[in-house]
Amino acid sequence: MTAPYARVVVDVTQRHLDQLFDYAVPQGRSVAVGHRVRVPFAGRRRTGWVAELADEPTTDPARVKPLARVDGPVRWFDTAELDALRWVAGRWAGTLGGVLRLALPPRVAGLDDELAALGPAAPPQPADRPPCPASAWRPYPASRLLQAAAGRQTPQAAWWRPLPGDDVEAMLADLVNRCVAAGRSALVLAPDPASPLLDLALGVAGPMGADLRPGDDRRRYRAFARLRAGHARVAVGERGAALTPVPNLGLVVLADEASPAWKERRSPRFHARDAVLGLAALRGASAVVTGTLPSGALWRLARAEHVRTIAAPRERERAAAPLVTVVDPSTQPASRRGRLTAPADRALREAVAAGRAGLVVAARRGDGTRLACRRCRARRACPVCDGALGDATGAAGAADAAGDTGAADATGAAAATWACATCGWRGEAFACSLCEAEDVAPLAAGAGRLATELARAHPGAHVARMEGFDAPGPRERPAIGVCTRGSIVARPDWLAGEAAAVTVLPDADAWLARPRLDAAEDALRLWLAIARWSERIVLQTREPTHPAVQALVRADPEGFWRAEEPRRAELRLPPATSVVLVRAPAEHAGDVAAAVRAAVPAEVSVLGPDPDGATLVKTDDLRGTLRAIEPLQRTWDRDGPRVRLDVDAIDAV
Repeated sequence: MTAPYARVVVDVTQRHLDQLFDYAVPQGRSVAVGHRVRVPFAGRRRTGWVAELADEPTTDPARVKPLARVDGPVRWFDTAELDALRWVAGRWAGTLGGVLRLALPPRVAGLDDELAALGPAAPPQPADRPPCPASAWRPYPASRLLQAAAGRQTPQAAWWRPLPGDDVEAMLADLVNRCVAAGRSALVLAPDPASPLLDLALGVAGPMGADLRPGDDRRRYRAFARLRAGHARVAVGERGAALTPVPNLGLVVLADEASPAWKERRSPRFHARDAVLGLAALRGASAVVTGTLPSGALWRLARAEHVRTIAAPRERERAAAPLVTVVDPSTQPASRRGRLTAPADRALREAVAAGRAGLVVAARRGDGTRLACRRCRARRACPVCDGALGDATGAAGAADAAGDTGAADATGAAAATWACATCGWRGEAFACSLCEAEDVAPLAAGAGRLATELARAHPGAHVARMEGFDAPGPRERPAIGVCTRGSIVARPDWLAGEAAAVTVLPDADAWLARPRLDAAEDALRLWLAIARWSERIVLQTREPTHPAVQALVRADPEGFWRAEEPRRAELRLPPATSVVLVRAPAEHAGDVAAAVRAAVPAEVSVLGPDPDGATLVKTDDLRGTLRAIEPLQRTWDRDGPRVRLDVDAIDAV
């Protein structure tokens, strides 16, 4: 017999209603923790989930209303899984109801009869053919992880940095196979729904697979229900599946942990990497995340030994890395006709002469419209807002395109009109404030400009311009592909399984100088991805000692963080601290910022608000700071302006 009262999480958005409400269980009705129910609430019926059962209500029994109905046979979670989701709500300043909306799929009532007829679950079976030979793991100190995946060792949390050439998907699927053979369940996540990892994991699982990728609510609900009933043991999905309550969880795999796709856009704005690491620890499961360069958050966990690094010995990593040549354009200036220095141009000519493929990676699409001094490369800045200036007349571009032919005189740039895309300022061109030179050039050449220059310089090669994800590249050889970062994938199809003879990064400084906290690590992560399928890299930069450049040269991702973290610590920026972005309407931002300052401890730094109503909070004690702000959230939600918190808002720093 069920208890006479159920305590229910009601699906409402208001924070001050983020609590459990008592409902009477009708006589003869059976409910359990995790059942989805319909309840009367504020004059209408709403969806809820049973969180607890009780013999006595916490309020006057005469005021307790009965449950309206139970929605289907599925138990969506158990008590331990609900406690783990409560942790997610607290970690990212959300509500339990908000987390449940993100964690659970839509119900399809038409499938309930089918799901109710499911028989007992079959015992798990390993794959008939293991995804990869055990020898694939020999270069790595991974024995404890392999044992943990098979349930024969204490659960592990690990960051795995694979070597170039490894069949990463097959090796991760091997971990899943070990977990299933041990009688436990696995959750496999990838940022791209078309990732071969997800399809391979489903292939390993066979009939025990559960596809939680969005797109088909019937398929997703059926997969979730089979997972809850024990008929499925391997769940695959994207960011939305990270919070899925998987019964008997033994392993979580998350690929490319630094991908921006892992940051949730809705409230609460959790990060899937941190969520799965925390949920796995709470559930007694192992967790494996992959990547080439750890994110700041993962580096912080690894430094504190909460996550183990699994990587091949340094000598093996260096042997597998490409040769990296760093060229300072200030000592070897590019020709006026092209944008590449002599070493870069020579490397491309050698690739073309050998009948092979080279690659040039542009910092942006198009032709490159923002201006820099041709002599010292300093950015031309708006005199009003310091924004980047562009040429509004085309005179500077014509002078640059003319190159050393003299088609445009030296006063062409000075006669131009410049415009600021940020504030709209327009005015006559002016000399560089650093070196007083008047000639200008694009701050970073776009793919279009580079492709035009390279086609002119290498008439014997097929030059293809590629913009956008997995854009088709040149099929002929010799070839030079000119692409943007959106065309960088694990291994471009147009290379036909081969390595690029050389990859040239002509505008590395444009990546490093972006106005974002994570600009350098993002650039290095892109370069390391390119290094996995390039035999040689030529990188042009005026900062050859920059930590990101040196980390690429030495094939030493951790070296970047050893140099970068102290610099960020001085400014109290992640990963040394945690940040919370408080967003409010501009007219209320001042009052909101003042309330936050008054609520948090004195050692917490509160900056702002900015003109858009954003206040940045930097803290060494994230949990304590969020607890201090929570009463304010309840007040704002009930009576005040619309205020939203974004925990770990790195993209806003």
